[in-house]
Amino acid sequence: MRLVALSLEKLIAPTVVARQRPEKDPHGTPFADLPTRTAALRRIAAEVSERPDLDGLFRDVIDEALTLFGVDQAGLWTYHDGPVSLRLVAHRGLSQEILEIVARLPHDPRSAGMDALREREIRVVGGKLETTLPKVRAAYRRAGIRTVCFVPIVFRDAPLGLLVLYHRTEHDWTPEETEFARAFADHMATAIGNARLADTTRSMAGRLRAIAELAARLNRLQDVEGIGHAIVAEAGTLLDHDTIRVYRVDHETGMCEPIGFHGTFMDVDDPAPSMLRVAIGTGLTGWVAAHGETVRLGDAAADPRTLIVRSTDGPESMLIVPMTFDGTVQGVIVVSKYGLDRFDDDDETTLAIFAGYAAQALVNGSNIERLRHQRSELELQLEGQRRLLEVNERLLSTLEPAGVLELIADALLAIVPYDSLSIYRIDRAANTRRAVVARDRFAELILAHETALGTGLTGWVIDHGEAVLANRAHLDPRSIQVPGTPFEPEAMIIVPLFVEGVPIGTLNIGRMGDSEAAFSANEFELTQLFAAQASIALQNAEAHGAVRVRADLDALTGLRNHGSFQRELGEAVEAGALAGPFAILMLDLDGFKAFNDACGHPAGDAFLGAAAGAIRGATRQDDRVYRYGGDEFVVILPGADRSVAHDVAVRIRRAVADLSGATGGPGVTISAGAACYPDDGRTKNSLVDMADRALYLAKPEGRTTVGPISPSDPYLRALDETALAL
Repeated sequence: MRLVALSLEKLIAPTVVARQRPEKDPHGTPFADLPTRTAALRRIAAEVSERPDLDGLFRDVIDEALTLFGVDQAGLWTYHDGPVSLRLVAHRGLSQEILEIVARLPHDPRSAGMDALREREIRVVGGKLETTLPKVRAAYRRAGIRTVCFVPIVFRDAPLGLLVLYHRTEHDWTPEETEFARAFADHMATAIGNARLADTTRSMAGRLRAIAELAARLNRLQDVEGIGHAIVAEAGTLLDHDTIRVYRVDHETGMCEPIGFHGTFMDVDDPAPSMLRVAIGTGLTGWVAAHGETVRLGDAAADPRTLIVRSTDGPESMLIVPMTFDGTVQGVIVVSKYGLDRFDDDDETTLAIFAGYAAQALVNGSNIERLRHQRSELELQLEGQRRLLEVNERLLSTLEPAGVLELIADALLAIVPYDSLSIYRIDRAANTRRAVVARDRFAELILAHETALGTGLTGWVIDHGEAVLANRAHLDPRSIQVPGTPFEPEAMIIVPLFVEGVPIGTLNIGRMGDSEAAFSANEFELTQLFAAQASIALQNAEAHGAVRVRADLDALTGLRNHGSFQRELGEAVEAGALAGPFAILMLDLDGFKAFNDACGHPAGDAFLGAAAGAIRGATRQDDRVYRYGGDEFVVILPGADRSVAHDVAVRIRRAVADLSGATGGPGVTISAGAACYPDDGRTKNSLVDMADRALYLAKPEGRTTVGPISPSDPYLRALDETALAL
């Protein structure tokens, strides 16, 4: 800096010596002579190189200007990009009116001072001060100012400030004086420029140290949301702002997802993520996410890319920086501050450097979260398969189809949580499907609804034999609504159930909600594995049921056989009072042996089959008919008393009589004996014995053998009443 001072001294000295000027101005104010000016320049150069405090230097420079230039008043302003260009740093003798007018000058006024800054040339205004702004000119006149010299302070062709020298007299500024003023201003430019550079260097060095510390803290974080909050918290130590938003860019969904926020957005201090979320390519944030380029705006609303969500009271500066790693935008940092041009090059550089470290932390956090998620998914998968193995043993050991379906509903919930479950069975003959199990708040509506095959997501699964994962099932064009149920967001898994390779139904599970309700790929896979095991269990149960049915049926008549009767009568007796009263009818064909001998055994077998059909047709819907053996039959009548048993027996006798009349062979009739629980017995054997004795009395040979009924025998009286009635 001392070398600069010496070179300027050599430049100025010949110029000053070349012209003699009086020692006093027209008002008698003494001018500084050449040695004084030279010494002042040397002193200023030395102070510039040694003093870091610009404020004190500015005050000293103003004092020097009064002596060096013999002026009456002086003012020094620094220049800034922003709503107010000139900021006062020192003055001597200026009126408050002048200071306030200059402080309120617009960003780019057409004035002599601003022209001097734009043209990088000294401007002198005298006489009537015509080239100044009217309000400034009026203030000058009221202050008695007659001549004004505007000296621009320029460093490396960048305007840094404006030195203004005032005379209360008409003063003719000579070329030597203006050259000296220029040299003086160059020293000031060097002072301001170097001080600002040093300040910027110190500031940037401090910011870089802060960034290094922040980066170390960021890299210790292991979750994306925590990194977002840390970026928000730490960015305030790097640059001043009103709001900050941090986004993670999800290229799969095409969205910028907010992970950190501070400030106020649309008058809300804690806005919901949905308010801040933006698509890649939409608005300034989306543009930066798509292009990976920093955007700095002095007035964001004026940019055509801006997505206006709410008008503000004034201009708003914005700085949007991408967090880029390995050529991919991982996130975006958005800072804003009210006012024009509130961010500078240093702010942009600082945030860009910080964003680079933040991008690395974000990638690390995402990778760690992904590994955690994969580990969690693997643990869930292993746990699900372990549970599936446990459930599988119970499934395969359940031999009732209805029990298998209920076990499916109960066991799956422990493996894959759901809000609703439905199991559908297919009726190929009717071309429909119907829910046979429903775990849902609208279960009654679901169970009551019958749907044609080939419709809805379930129909698609049946037609294609493929499982479907529909995390937005309510929006799937294949979906249909169960009448009476509301339209609401729902995720669904629908898996076909097979028996012998043929779809016999579907397993449907659902969770209510938007993205938070989505089923994972692991849950989809577990549900398919479970459905496959359930299909095997269902197939086993139905096969077992078919075998058991065949074992329980009489091959000739298709009725339940004697073993089924004994088992089911025992179950009815065990149920006792809980099941309520019931009756049994013992039936025996009369004259069947003569028919069989006359018509042959094939005709006899055919007659037995026809008689079984006639008996079945004469009973009620819930009555159970059995072939007891030979030409004997038995019926269990749930909820029946003696009167009901009598009515059923009468219908059976008529049906068999009609059948016999149509065969053309010897006539065959049927006798019946009834017993009622609990009146006639409370055990299986006592009921059978009572019905047998009643049947015996009802037969022609039985009544002859028993003879007249004693009025004192209530047991035989009951048998007689039953027999006579039949």
